Amino acid sequence: MAKKKTNPLIHAATLLPLAIGLAAPKSPPAMPAAGTTAAMHAKSAACQPSLSSCPAFGCETEGTPHALVNEIKRNLPTSQTPKNLTWEDITALQQDADSTVGQDTPLDADARSRLHNLSVSSGRVSEGDLVQLAGFLVGNPHPNTGESVNCNLSGSPNNDFHIPFASDPDETPFQGIVVEMIPQNRPADWNIKVLKRIEAARHMVLVKGQLMYDNMHRVNPDQDDSLSGQPPRFSLFEIHPITSVAVCLKTDTQCDPSDRSAWETLEEFAAKSVP
Repeated sequence: MAKKKTNPLIHAATLLPLAIGLAAPKSPPAMPAAGTTAAMHAKSAACQPSLSSCPAFGCETEGTPHALVNEIKRNLPTSQTPKNLTWEDITALQQDADSTVGQDTPLDADARSRLHNLSVSSGRVSEGDLVQLAGFLVGNPHPNTGESVNCNLSGSPNNDFHIPFASDPDETPFQGIVVEMIPQNRPADWNIKVLKRIEAARHMVLVKGQLMYDNMHRVNPDQDDSLSGQPPRFSLFEIHPITSVAVCLKTDTQCDPSDRSAWETLEEFAAKSVP
């Protein structure tokens, strides 16, 4: 049987769209609009060569909402006397924030002023105040992997330590909040190994530092219906940055925050030999 000939013009017309498709450059993926929370969460390359050269506003444009929250994350309260918070206070503070500023939304300075003079059991408290809260380390304390506040630099020494913190050692991170140690001037004894020793021993700790509202996220309190990309926690209020940690001398029990004889510093705990 004679072999059927192919019309070269038809053959070329058939292959032309395929050739164009292969040769044409692919469109770059759409980037989040500037100023949105999606843009705030986007990962980027380092914008400074080192932590020492990273400005307070990180990789952001000074004066923007994201630059403002970066600056707040590095703020050290000037007060020497912390306001004591309870876990019931943390619940009430989140309810207050839900009704005034919301979640997962950019906040300018005017909006953040609504996070001031909030009612708690001991009186009034504001974002930026020095506070303390007693509880337990739960979950997995770990360094973050590159954030705008630290100029997107990689490596544990350049990143905040993300520490799940709850009212009971048997609770999960979904039932707690997040407290963070920042890398700027962080003592050598403040390390993940020591934090995991405290957690394993079920020691209560007293965390002191700045009260800060992480408006760039949503609460994620349901382990059975966890929100993708959202750290487990029932409140967006954090102690961030942590300025000191005290460890209860008793194991798996409560210590009174006002009884200083019941606590030792994190540095004193770290200096002990590993059991």
